[in-house]
Amino acid sequence: MFYNNFDNVQGEDRWGMVGKTGDPFREDCQLNLPCYQCQQVPLVIAERNWAATNNDDSQRYQIVVSCEHCGAVDYFTVNDGREGKNGKLRHSHRQPTIEDLI
Repeated sequence: MFYNNFDNVQGEDRWGMVGKTGDPFREDCQLNLPCYQCQQVPLVIAERNWAATNNDDSQRYQIVVSCEHCGAVDYFTVNDGREGKNGKLRHSHRQPTIEDLI
């Protein structure tokens, strides 16, 4: 019988199970990045949607962010093609990193 022990490990796979890897971009977190429309900080992560499984078995997510001031919506991809690589925000063309989380 195959048994996986996922104690003291963070992250989720596509079935919502705790896995070995994960990223810190979770809903209701804030990013210290300006809005593309009003240039105000911060952006709030509104949605986290599973998109696909990469070739290295990491999970690709689309992160939807919104501005607290004007309500503008933007989005980017986490694990874009491989684990640890983030895509750029669609409208502001900035690449969010873990250091941008507030």
